[in-house]
Amino acid sequence: MTLLEIRDVSKSFGPVSVLHGVDMSVDRGEVVGLVGDNGAGKSTLMKIVTGMYTADQGALTLDGEDILTHSP
Repeated sequence: MTLLEIRDVSKSFGPVSVLHGVDMSVDRGEVVGLVGDNGAGKSTLMKIVTGMYTADQGALTLDGEDILTHSP
């Protein structure tokens, strides 16, 4: 069963696009590591998931509930 689902998430800061159509899902009980080069968007993605940043587009669900429309 999917706990966290990220679909087509994108984010730009001014003219700089830092995330482009990110897709990811995490099943209940699964342990996941998010790795990548400096500046790849790892922190930006986590800040979107936690509500610190707003995605420009895409969908995020946590346990079936839309979390893009909720406050942190």
